[in-house]
Amino acid sequence: MPFVPLLFYALAASFTPGPNNLMALDGARRIGLRKIFPFVLGISGGCLGVMLLACVFNLVLYRWIPGIRLIMSVLGSGYMLWLAIKIWRSTGAEEQEELHKVYSFRTGFWLQFINPKLLLYAITVISAFAIPYSTSPFQLVVVSLMLSLIGLASSGSWAAFGALFQPFLSRHERAFNGIMALLLLYSAVAVWF
Repeated sequence: MPFVPLLFYALAASFTPGPNNLMALDGARRIGLRKIFPFVLGISGGCLGVMLLACVFNLVLYRWIPGIRLIMSVLGSGYMLWLAIKIWRSTGAEEQEELHKVYSFRTGFWLQFINPKLLLYAITVISAFAIPYSTSPFQLVVVSLMLSLIGLASSGSWAAFGALFQPFLSRHERAFNGIMALLLLYSAVAVWF
């Protein structure tokens, strides 16, 4: 298994902006690093689930990619558009209870199963870097765990950035919300290209 190319690909794909990282950043800014941690763990758990499914169903998915990609693209784009609207309309502190629901472990976990970036990443990384070199269940689980830990580090880093710069970001909340909403809108549209 070509470990170094796998690692570089995983780092580049995981640390670039996407729904997970943008939501981790925004959530930490709004509710703090400690309170966003369940969401970040949910992202990592969902990532592991998606990676394991990609391992198990890789050959079947390749045959069905056009149909699966269309369904996941519609669901993922719709969800990202909904998130963009929620962030754009956000006014701040009066929404704290709703924010705790949005940034929960369960939301972070299930987001992964409709996250087009992660789904395409999982299919690509497993099919290009894992399955051709080993079909050992143990090795596939180890690769899936490694990729999930990289995802945890990525979302955790974005959340830490959001918490660290929270005072600055709060002073410029309207502009920040607009930028985050536009980035999510871009992510939703980019799925189709």
